Amino acid sequence: MKKWARGLVVCAATAVLSIGAACMAYAAEGEINVNGTGVVQADPDTADISLEISTDGKAAQAAQKENNRITAAVTKAMTDLNVKKDDIVTAYTSVYPTYRYNDETGKRTITGYHAETHLQVKTKDINNTGKYIDAALQAGATGTNGVSFSIADQSKYYGQALQAAVKNAEKSAAAIAQAYGKPLGAVKNVSEISRNYYYMNTDSNAKSSMMATEDAVADGGLGTTISYGKIEITANISVTYGF
Repeated sequence: MKKWARGLVVCAATAVLSIGAACMAYAAEGEINVNGTGVVQADPDTADISLEISTDGKAAQAAQKENNRITAAVTKAMTDLNVKKDDIVTAYTSVYPTYRYNDETGKRTITGYHAETHLQVKTKDINNTGKYIDAALQAGATGTNGVSFSIADQSKYYGQALQAAVKNAEKSAAAIAQAYGKPLGAVKNVSEISRNYYYMNTDSNAKSSMMATEDAVADGGLGTTISYGKIEITANISVTYGF
């Protein structure tokens, strides 16, 4: 059997279901090892909205009581829009003093207390995400920290990405074998290297334009508009072929 010298080969190919793919391969005695990549793009089906409720008071209890009242109102506004209670989660809550500093004495004096609560709201109604933000603002929320989009069940798309990665690896290995004038042999080993999900995040800017949004909604004008993009699911594999 003729001995084939080990050589490094870098190649680029396009996976069937992806926007692009690349691979690295090397030929050894009796083997070709290649890395295959597959990328699938899909629309999100879930939106996670981060809402903020901030209140101030002269006493900690007063600030917290007002915060609790508004949080309850915002929660009701969400359930009135058919959001399940299990999909409304308190992500963060705190109460802390606010201070006034005296530059001359270097001392600080408590001027009041600040209470803050962050709610995480999940919805499948991703095309109308803005209406949930508008309803929350009207109920007393002081802003939003953004919206994250995702896919609830990624397994189907990851399976497609794996299939694309396999085809990418096979195409690369076949090209290497052809360059050596030999037929491509059977698969000897396959391993999954990594998987990646790239989520598109959109900031609604509702916090900075809260008053304008509230006025627009109250007057029957246009409310908050949220846009989203595709989500990329990537699969990477390593395959060894006979050579």
